[in-house]
Amino acid sequence: MTRHEDRFAKDLQSEIPHLWRFARSISNSSEAADDLMQTALERALRNKHQYVAGTKLRSWLFAIVRNAQLDEFRKVERRGHHVPIEEWYQDAQFAPAQEKHVELGDVAKGIEGLRPEERDVLELCVFSDMSHDQIASQMGVAVGTVKSRLSRARQALAA
Repeated sequence: MTRHEDRFAKDLQSEIPHLWRFARSISNSSEAADDLMQTALERALRNKHQYVAGTKLRSWLFAIVRNAQLDEFRKVERRGHHVPIEEWYQDAQFAPAQEKHVELGDVAKGIEGLRPEERDVLELCVFSDMSHDQIASQMGVAVGTVKSRLSRARQALAA
């Protein structure tokens, strides 16, 4: 390492606290400031041949930090805001349609297996949303008969 490179490294090291404060002031978190610092220091070391000895090192380094921040803003703007998968994954899940189709098929088979009078009462109650009194009136039977047929239909489907 030459004397000039050694002096540059020492001067750079003495500027790190100032650079970190500046990076923290223009970023939104300590982690972002650390990332910004790492990027800026890497750029400064890679481009140390561009630094003119005798000029203000701090100003040169601040410009590097500012440009690194602008580059990060542009990158985020191009890519869009990052949303962690934990925040959207639950909303993006859908239950498989096959299971519901199979369940509905089982219910349809169960309804087909009912006696005709039980099936009629169940269909009027569930699909037509009629009251027990209305079903009894339409079918010409007592309300108690409607209730017992409905109960037997439900028990048969549950079995």
